[in-house]
Amino acid sequence: MDDAIKKVLSKYDELSKLILDQKMDEMTDKMMDIPADSDELSYESYLQGQVMEEAESQMALMEDEEDESLDGMSMREYFKGLTVNELLEILEYCAVNLDGKEPKSLTEALVEKAETSDEVYERLREYAAQCIGEAAWIEEELKDEDKIFELEFTKVRACLDLLIQLKDGSLVSAIIDRFLSYPQTRDFVADSIAGYVEAFPEISVPFMISRLDENSESGLKGPFEDLVIILSRIGKNAPSEDIYLALKHAFRYMENKIYAVICLMDYGDGRAIPMLKGYVNRNKDTISRDLFYEIMSAVQNLGGDISDIEDPFGDFDGKKNALGAPKSNYRD
Repeated sequence: MDDAIKKVLSKYDELSKLILDQKMDEMTDKMMDIPADSDELSYESYLQGQVMEEAESQMALMEDEEDESLDGMSMREYFKGLTVNELLEILEYCAVNLDGKEPKSLTEALVEKAETSDEVYERLREYAAQCIGEAAWIEEELKDEDKIFELEFTKVRACLDLLIQLKDGSLVSAIIDRFLSYPQTRDFVADSIAGYVEAFPEISVPFMISRLDENSESGLKGPFEDLVIILSRIGKNAPSEDIYLALKHAFRYMENKIYAVICLMDYGDGRAIPMLKGYVNRNKDTISRDLFYEIMSAVQNLGGDISDIEDPFGDFDGKKNALGAPKSNYRD
């Protein structure tokens, strides 16, 4: 790998961080003036989307800038002239050495080559599958104690992103099953898996629903909580009866029902209101304070009336008062 592209990538990474920091500061300033018709969480989510869109737009411009280190070529032009093996070497270098993500033009160069050759497509798919399969997903699986787990897993994330760009969802079921085989994984591992799974809902949704149904009696802990979150995010953008019923099913069987409550609220179907209210009234002697207030917030956010819910803790003054934004205590 040429030292010239390493220097260019280092500069790109540093400027990308500065741009993102600047945009985040702008978002913080805007959060001081929340519109009257917006709650804090929804407005923050809207601003975060704007921040990423604007930052990515400026980063794309950097990828098109001519650079003397590359003999006057832009990164985009430089990548187009490389072989598949050279591009994969740079992709792995970016995953391990850059704080941010690899340039989009790098992945685009790989995808363009795959679109013109079935052989290249299979080469990239096999490379990604091998990298993902051989990688450690938890620290105990890391065979080389001199390597850093977080840095090693970034190679998996890069391969998952490549598969998304290739529109290849063939590994969805295998990835979900491996993810479910662990009692718990690190958040950045779960987030990486979620990004790939959410990119192929036509494959992942029925598979996740079947896995949740098959494991209902387990308490749906650990990675199953992540499946419920993923389902709610997919369903929020593309509602379906199957997803709604799966979220209700999760509420019934999950040991930590707070996850299911927040997901039902985010999904946004008011049909969940009677079930949530009924649960509180039936379990007022045993319900935890955290779950009680999460359900109260969910009922209100779904448009329900909480005045007929008995407060088992006696510390809610006037049930018609807003409880405020729900707690964001699960993976975003």
